[in-house]
Amino acid sequence: MTETIARGLARSLDRATYEGYRLGFEAAREEAALLAERAGAAALAARLRAMQPLPERGAAQ
Repeated sequence: MTETIARGLARSLDRATYEGYRLGFEAAREEAALLAERAGAAALAARLRAMQPLPERGAAQ
């Protein structure tokens, strides 16, 4: 029973951690694009926004 609880907790933490990375990447990408726009680098901003997001956890790549 304790092992099952530990495994479930580990899976939940793993999913939550990955989701945090994914959302953090998206926020950082948008912030970088905004900074590039403010600096007059529209082409760089467009390339940043065109970057692929991190895939959903477990998605085929």
